[in-house]
Amino acid sequence: MSSTRIANQRAIIERRNLAAAITDAVAELGAEAARPRVVELLREALENGRTEIARRLAERPSSGHDCAAAQAFLVDQLVRLIHDHAVGNVYRASNRSTGERIAILAVGGYGRGEMAPHSDVDIAFLTPGKQTSWCEQVIEAMLYFLWDLGLKVGHSSRSLDDLV
Repeated sequence: MSSTRIANQRAIIERRNLAAAITDAVAELGAEAARPRVVELLREALENGRTEIARRLAERPSSGHDCAAAQAFLVDQLVRLIHDHAVGNVYRASNRSTGERIAILAVGGYGRGEMAPHSDVDIAFLTPGKQTSWCEQVIEAMLYFLWDLGLKVGHSSRSLDDLV
């Protein structure tokens, strides 16, 4: 992400409160049954964040760079929440092997922190070696959550060897 400092980040998205609401939904319904509620919570956060960013742009029409950075920040937080939910609730593994790790890289305009509203979310998933079934499941779950939010996602999955 760029070095742009995003003012009042919690007005865009309150990640901790959203994480707590997701945890509550999972505790009440179970991970699988809570899925529609989790999507609803994430969708509301996305819409509210976009509304706040649009409000900021309307107030200061020359703040396009700040708003592009704020949009990337919003998506960062959603991706983080989705990852944490997928790993912590949906495909929980108490004793993962060294091959069962995933790095998530934002690429393109998103990776530069220059994300226009409704632009593609370009993500690369990086694993230490050949993808394990756990990694495949987590990546697939994350993609489905992003698609359920109506986001256009460009994605790739690579191992460290693929990148070198």
